[in-house]
Amino acid sequence: MTENPNSEFWMKAKLVLFGVFSIVALILLYYSILVVVISLIGIGIGVLIAPILSFAKRKFNIPRALGALLCLTVIVIVIGGASFGIWYLVSDQVENLSARAPEISANLKNRLLSLFREYPWLRAQLEALNVGATAQGMISPFFKGLLTGFAAISGFIFALILSMYTAVSLNDYFRAAVGAFPQNRRNKVAYVLSRCATTLRLWFRAQLIDMLILGFMAAVGLWIVGVDYWAVYGLLTAIFAIIPYIGTLIVVGCAALITLASEPSLVLWVIFVFVVVQQIEGNLVLPLLMKGQVELPEVPLLIFVLLLGSWLGIVGVFLAPPIFAVLRVLYLELYLPRVGQETSQAEEVTP
Repeated sequence: MTENPNSEFWMKAKLVLFGVFSIVALILLYYSILVVVISLIGIGIGVLIAPILSFAKRKFNIPRALGALLCLTVIVIVIGGASFGIWYLVSDQVENLSARAPEISANLKNRLLSLFREYPWLRAQLEALNVGATAQGMISPFFKGLLTGFAAISGFIFALILSMYTAVSLNDYFRAAVGAFPQNRRNKVAYVLSRCATTLRLWFRAQLIDMLILGFMAAVGLWIVGVDYWAVYGLLTAIFAIIPYIGTLIVVGCAALITLASEPSLVLWVIFVFVVVQQIEGNLVLPLLMKGQVELPEVPLLIFVLLLGSWLGIVGVFLAPPIFAVLRVLYLELYLPRVGQETSQAEEVTP
């Protein structure tokens, strides 16, 4: 039986068109990454709050649009109040730390020189090292992609508005997305999308509770042992808790070095507090939060965090875990079953 030349030609043409389309899509994604990030944040928030609107509609007969407006009001009040409270706690410490930065930098360099006085090569490297400039050079790339001023406020407002529209019409968007697939695939698509939404909500709830508990415990523990910048370290611990292991290590390293320069007698206490906090989180908090919920494998997650962090800066670091949670659902529900099916078919064919 001879092959149809026209069929082969159209097959190659389709592959070429798909490749061109993919390249164009990647280029557009690269140059519109800010819009994509803000849109992802807005859609994610909309998916998170959609069940609240459904509950208000079912329980109190509140229209979804009015429920969205109420949610938006509550979110703005909560974020504004929390921001004010946090700034009230840490503002003095941040100002004091900024004012003492040159002194702390010089003290840290001197103490490190004294610690390594028996190692001439290390002493020579430290003497040539500008601690302040080095720290700034390490931090600057990490904060690449972080918006400031009017752009940050505009992006946040746009993400909130987008989230409200998403939450109000989520069922319509869900049906439209499912309807875009062939009839025989729609049940599977609906199931996978529902799993993605559920996973995102479970991850967000567990992560938020974990961040609050971890930051609170670290701040209280450091305050008890008498560390100066306990509120700043507690806030950083809560923020960076979204990055498993590495986030806490970053805060511990910064806190230990600053304490070594300003209050060397408390360095061991700082490390002790963070070790205790990590033990409580690992053996008590996380098992309770993650019981029956989403738990992400650490190594692939850390690699994914580094990839998005190198691309989007700190914004990518914070977006990586929820995106990874959704990708994990797609991997488990779509890729693995297909590989298993192909494997079983190959085993049946093999004599």
